[in-house]
Amino acid sequence: MDSAVKVRPRTSGDMAALVELAAKVRETDGYPLFLPDGDLFRFLTQPAPLAAWVAEEGERIVGHVATNARSHSSAMRVIREAGITGEVGVIARLLVDPTRQRQGIGIKLLERAATHVTSLGRTPVLDVVASSSPAVSLYRRRGWKELGSAAFSGPNQTITELVFAATCSPTSST
Repeated sequence: MDSAVKVRPRTSGDMAALVELAAKVRETDGYPLFLPDGDLFRFLTQPAPLAAWVAEEGERIVGHVATNARSHSSAMRVIREAGITGEVGVIARLLVDPTRQRQGIGIKLLERAATHVTSLGRTPVLDVVASSSPAVSLYRRRGWKELGSAAFSGPNQTITELVFAATCSPTSST
């Protein structure tokens, strides 16, 4: 992993650079697939996250992740049907600069968010567009357990997502 990249809490001063990063990721990777009104600022800030971080290399932001209290109803149903009953922390808005992907930045952000969620006594979960092979592969390589699939309906499309949970519970000693 790249030790020159530091993960720190997101600040309001990061938002302009994050909107630029999100636009770059969307243009290159098609994420986010569903973006009402093309509003990347709203995508990054709504719902209001439990916490959010950026990956920074020098003065340049190269990644982002947030945690939310819940996801859309279909994903939450999959989580509950899988037997997860307590509070969850949904890892969301994981973005890595396309020129810096596959260099460990996504792993650093994922681990930071999952550790934070666990420290709150919540179970780390996430949902990802099923067709996003690199992201799905990352979660599987990191040992996340696939709970099932969920459909998310947008105005003109239905998106299939895979729902994952971290393999350790908040009370485990790992």
